[in-house]
Amino acid sequence: MKNLFTLFFLASLLTQCATSNAGIATSNIPITDQQYTVIGPIEKSDYWFTFDIAVIGFPLTKPPMDQLVKACLQESGADALINIQYWNDKSIIFFVTLNRIGLRAEAIKFQNDPKKK
Repeated sequence: MKNLFTLFFLASLLTQCATSNAGIATSNIPITDQQYTVIGPIEKSDYWFTFDIAVIGFPLTKPPMDQLVKACLQESGADALINIQYWNDKSIIFFVTLNRIGLRAEAIKFQNDPKKK
């Protein structure tokens, strides 16, 4: 019985996996020829789960990227984000994957309302 428990414990340690990736973007909307003021840096992260069977995965919720950008804009009172750095990592334990996404950027406010052009 003790050997069975040890085998199960070792198998649970060996079936875990973690991966990550990252990227950059200049801004979340086009800013061509527009004057702006940098409000300051902002950083947020969020997560979601997926159910994975071998190479097939089923998201249990949608990835929260849009909500993350909207939350950054709303929290800072900004019109846009520039110098965006984002990362994504995954931790897999048996059939469930915890996906995390993080966003770091500078919040800006336009000096003239770009919608009036």
